[in-house]
Amino acid sequence: MGDAFGQLHRDVQRKLHDMGWTSLNAIQVEAIEHLLGPAASDCVIAAPTAGGKTEAAFLPVLSAIADDPGGGVRAMYVGPLKALINDQFRRVEDLCARMEIPVHRWHGDVSRTQRKALLTNPGGVLLITPESLEAMFILRATQMPRLFGRLAYVVIDEMHAFLGSVRGAQLISQLHRLRIRTGAEPVRIGLSATLGDPHAAQRWLRPDGRRVRFIAQSTGGSEIAIKVRGFWKPAPPPGESDDDRGGFVELAQAVLLAGRGKTNLMFANTKSLIELVAEELATQAKALELPDEVVVHHGSLSKELREFAEARLRDDRPCTAVCSNTLEMGIDIGAIDEIVQVSAPWSVASLVQRLGRSGRRPGSKRILRGYLIEERADEKGFWDRLHPAFVRAVAAIELMLERFVESPRSDRAELSTLVQQVLSCAAETGGARAADLFERVVGSGAFQGVTRTDFVDVLRELGAQELLEQMPDGTLVLGVKGLALVDYYTFYAAFRASIEYQVFHGSRNLGRLQEDCLPPPGEHVILSGRRWKVEEVVVERKQIYVVPSRGRRPPEFRSGGADLDPRVHARMRELLECVSSPAYLDETAREILSASRAAVQHMNLRHRVHAKENGLRLMLWAGTRAHRTLHLALHAAGLDVDVATDLGIDVNARSEAIAVALQGLIAAPDASHLAAFADEHHAARAVHGGKYDEFVPAHLWQRAYADERLDLPVAKVLAQEILDEMNCE
Repeated sequence: MGDAFGQLHRDVQRKLHDMGWTSLNAIQVEAIEHLLGPAASDCVIAAPTAGGKTEAAFLPVLSAIADDPGGGVRAMYVGPLKALINDQFRRVEDLCARMEIPVHRWHGDVSRTQRKALLTNPGGVLLITPESLEAMFILRATQMPRLFGRLAYVVIDEMHAFLGSVRGAQLISQLHRLRIRTGAEPVRIGLSATLGDPHAAQRWLRPDGRRVRFIAQSTGGSEIAIKVRGFWKPAPPPGESDDDRGGFVELAQAVLLAGRGKTNLMFANTKSLIELVAEELATQAKALELPDEVVVHHGSLSKELREFAEARLRDDRPCTAVCSNTLEMGIDIGAIDEIVQVSAPWSVASLVQRLGRSGRRPGSKRILRGYLIEERADEKGFWDRLHPAFVRAVAAIELMLERFVESPRSDRAELSTLVQQVLSCAAETGGARAADLFERVVGSGAFQGVTRTDFVDVLRELGAQELLEQMPDGTLVLGVKGLALVDYYTFYAAFRASIEYQVFHGSRNLGRLQEDCLPPPGEHVILSGRRWKVEEVVVERKQIYVVPSRGRRPPEFRSGGADLDPRVHARMRELLECVSSPAYLDETAREILSASRAAVQHMNLRHRVHAKENGLRLMLWAGTRAHRTLHLALHAAGLDVDVATDLGIDVNARSEAIAVALQGLIAAPDASHLAAFADEHHAARAVHGGKYDEFVPAHLWQRAYADERLDLPVAKVLAQEILDEMNCE
């Protein structure tokens, strides 16, 4: 296998021989030579799903610790999902089968016996989530030096899931705190299949500017095959009301026939849609006398049902899993034949990640099938006639084929997580001075742009809200409310989670429903792709009891997508402007695209301004952040603004009033003022804010909102273009 193989520990070499390996791929060779070389340092390893990233990291890591695996955890793997940790635990344990390297895992589902084994004799490899690591800082701070004092490597899997997120800021902060607490300075290794900006990933992994090696697969992977089918939602019979099945009967039949004899992942963006489609697939399988090969997988199902779906996918028998992004990650679910998408993906990156789950067999293609339902919009408003969700789905496919992937911002302040980390540090230390807290938290580099003055303002706000209390000697300790907050297990997560009720059929746990979306007794719900009737809601225990039923109603879940990149909007406009259609669209899909083009055929889409009754229609095509900025500026000026889509804005006002508002935005731009307006009039902090934003000083929250959710420079350009067009008319 070459020189790189010779650098591996002899027991690792034997294991590879046992596994039948005859060669190492390019990223594995480069990672081994780098991590076992004299200048070993942090690195990012990027390759498609099933590209050997895990082995690229762990073959050299295990080789480095094989002769000295004890005296504390030597390598720590951090994953975003418990299911992924369980899966990787099996893989790493298998790699260590010939070596005396213990492998541990630690998350909410791990038994006390397994945890005690780590605490009693720490060593080897630990697989953990950020939330469980947070709990260790608070509950086992004095044991941390013994547990992690010899930590040499940290492997961060599915790195793209942490970039630009509250959990990512939490993790980088934790690694910094770990160094302060234990003195260990491990090599950081990031793994990802989907990175839009390698430099941003490198900066995130080491915010202090230290060099990070980028190791990437140079080839493009297997061939891609795509087919998109469109469906018109049928109108209800005369005199009958519409129901939620419109279009799904035909879609389900098409999916079943195309997927027979195969193992498929079928993605939808919302849990409600997942349940609706899964139940319809089961119904139509029975009607067509086909075997019911459908399983369901999303975050609100019970652990047992999710694990059943994963095991069923690994089985040799054909299976279709209707799922959320819980199966985007690299959980081992065997060879997937086809990826099915039944709604526009949240992002191009998400689509790339999903498609990467297929085509893992040698010589096989990555196959994507799109099934998109649209409602005939002849009598609808303008934006409905545009069919924006359908056009966005096609635009995402086109951009994916061009190898474009969005890059999340890694330079966010993440003030909500900053609050969490301050309180966690206070709990970890029992109390600390402001300067020490600043070094422990802001010194991590996880909270970009936060100055010492900002930090003092945060501490004062936490004091005013009784989360922190200052002792006579200046030490800051947890206050009464802070103690209560930190003492509850939900504190360990940096993300906001809804209050949920457990759903039971007898003693069997089916999953969870959000408190503000509960069906009352007597009503129906679809869960795990099956129909149920609610018999009892026990508020005190937060439990719902259901029985099988013929009634049918999809569950409600609060959800939302990420801001759309300007490139997605630009490609949508290009699709509407051209006359040809992508070859992968079927006849109905081409018909839907033609209907979208017909809606704008009288318009020049390069123009921003179009007349409408009682005002102007402003076409933006500039990304969600710029759209949000312009909308807030017009609304803050007192204008009546309709927002039915993020492609543009309908303003119900006279041209003169619109011009004055736009001139004000250009002449005296004040993003903080717009953020304050959003906070006050749109409850933006409650809708878009982080878990602990209520404890962030208003001026800091508004500054962060302006920086992270608005795009003032682009909005000013748009405003000037709109004014120029208005003056020419």
